[in-house]
Amino acid sequence: MNNTAYHHLRHEVLVGGISNAVFNGLIAWLLLRSGPALAWWGEHSFVMDIAATALLLPLIVALIVIPLQRSKLRKGKLQPIALGPSSSIQALADRFPSGAGKSALLFGLVGLLLVAPLTLSGFYLLGVEQVAPGNYALFKGIWAGAMAGVLVIPMVLVALRATPTNS
Repeated sequence: MNNTAYHHLRHEVLVGGISNAVFNGLIAWLLLRSGPALAWWGEHSFVMDIAATALLLPLIVALIVIPLQRSKLRKGKLQPIALGPSSSIQALADRFPSGAGKSALLFGLVGLLLVAPLTLSGFYLLGVEQVAPGNYALFKGIWAGAMAGVLVIPMVLVALRATPTNS
């Protein structure tokens, strides 16, 4: 990977990660600050919030990132990026459909079917039964920022691949 590609990916990770951390943490705090602790089940469940966020955040971020990156590529502001055949993340990105909508849906499903269960497994293994609203808002900001920061890399690679693969 050349220096320009590295700096571009790093910039996208920082922008996506930090902005999603701030916005998701702030929204969670504003919505939950005066409410009761969140628990596994019931009206104030962190399970449903984590599942919904794990689906919607990658879907929405992909619907923003992929078209923006492709627009910059068409205008000549960016060049295609390929990490090479030995890169597992490139191999993953190359399996995604070329359509932004289909890719966004697939990123959402990855969040729902992989990120959410892993997150909830961590809660279970740590014995978390309830989470105070402030602590949950802090967790959610960090978690959402990390998820966006990690997933933006394959999103950019999907958008900036030299030749679109399957649709």
